Amino acid sequence: MNRLILFGGVAAAIAGIGGTVVLLGSPASAAKAAFEYETRAVDKGAVQRIVSASGQVRALTQVEVGSEVSGRIIELKADYNSQVKAGDILARIDPQTFDTQVRSAEANLRSAEATISIQRASIEKARATLENSRKSYTRQKNLFEQEAISQASMEQSERDIAVATADLELSEAQLTSALAAREQRKAALESARVDLSRTLIRSPIDGVVIDRSIEVGQTVQASFSAPKLFIIAQDLSDIRIDAEVVESDIGGLDSGDPVTFTVDAYPGERFTGVVEQVRKAGVERSNVVTYTVVVAAQNPRLMLLPGMTANVEITAEQRNDVLRISSDALRFSPPKEIQEALAAAEGTAQGGGQAGGGSGGGFGGGGPGGGRGGPPFGEWLAAAGVDAPRIQTITAEMREEIQKVMPRQGAQSFGPPPDMQALRQRMTGIQDTVMKRNLSPEEYARYAEQRAQAQQIKRAPAYVLTADGTLERKMLVIGINDGNQVEILRGAEAGDQFIVRSKAKAAK
Repeated sequence: MNRLILFGGVAAAIAGIGGTVVLLGSPASAAKAAFEYETRAVDKGAVQRIVSASGQVRALTQVEVGSEVSGRIIELKADYNSQVKAGDILARIDPQTFDTQVRSAEANLRSAEATISIQRASIEKARATLENSRKSYTRQKNLFEQEAISQASMEQSERDIAVATADLELSEAQLTSALAAREQRKAALESARVDLSRTLIRSPIDGVVIDRSIEVGQTVQASFSAPKLFIIAQDLSDIRIDAEVVESDIGGLDSGDPVTFTVDAYPGERFTGVVEQVRKAGVERSNVVTYTVVVAAQNPRLMLLPGMTANVEITAEQRNDVLRISSDALRFSPPKEIQEALAAAEGTAQGGGQAGGGSGGGFGGGGPGGGRGGPPFGEWLAAAGVDAPRIQTITAEMREEIQKVMPRQGAQSFGPPPDMQALRQRMTGIQDTVMKRNLSPEEYARYAEQRAQAQQIKRAPAYVLTADGTLERKMLVIGINDGNQVEILRGAEAGDQFIVRSKAKAAK
């Protein structure tokens, strides 16, 4: 195989694009006459891209009510579907243990207050003793100055003052400790009272009880985590659906996109909503990555209940007054007999084209427009602002680099075929290297943008019936597809007729 022709095929595979229209030639008249064809015309209208998903209906606000204390349930005041207000009692836990703790804490507080009274009396006593010691010291000092008492008596009076002062300071410190102990006892009492109040399980919000997981007599344990006792939905007239959308469909979904959905409970009913949020965290299950899309919907008749499975259709994109064709035209494949005739005609046409391709095969001879069957590098470079002489230089340099890695002509006859995947990867690396070597960072960024946009273009074959009854295949550049209609960006005009199905003519 000619190596330049091989490159043409590889480059086309890399870019994923080819010629926009290919005439495949005429099949044999016998095969042609054996079939009838139904066609559809290209017209203008609206086309939507619909993303399908499923998810669970849930309330806008849903609260799990638990217990912060452990104990035995002695009374239930709410059941399934009970309408409750914030603060309403839902259940009661046996309060006996907690009531005992409150009484014990109250007794401890009274003991602490009594201790404070004792310490205050001790302070008054210490102050009186100190005052008496000071008076005694004054008298002793006067007598000592008159040499009426001994030095030892004077020193004893001084010691009495020091001891009385220390006793007063000790009593004051003990009072401070007693006051702190009283605060601790107050806090313990408050904690005991809070625990007692928590034996009454109350509703935190207005709403309806949609789940209850306890019974009278059941013991709840709140040692490590709060057990779930009730689930309350705040307002079922405003619901949400957490739809799981696969990663291939998440592109283009935005807040505000319109949504329609159905539920199995009402098969003939269609509900509407809007996309409220597209969450960015993906979840992988069985090697499939999905993203949560939150759909907001109104439920004024309360038909939709939490937990229902909703089949969601999100209008991700909508184009109005665009060229469109029936999707059947893109699904149509000619009958086997016609395909064989078309393949034979295509092979003949390609053989002639290869014979006349010359040295530019697959790369276009270095022209600015790229080459037949290969990526249009020249077009991307021109769109990036590169002038024609530089495009010629870059094209020639790339062809030279590519030829260095292409298998030599005839080499396949003496060894295994080349690894095409590895060859494509190597050629892609060469292309990037040549471009970065010849372009400024700004030019390369613009070139890469043009290349990315071009590689996102989707092409699909469709067949037309020519005036003489032969089939011709056209490559259409298509946009969004809603399953019934497909947007046509290039390759057809309004009124063009494309084949959607064929059937064999009845034998005469």
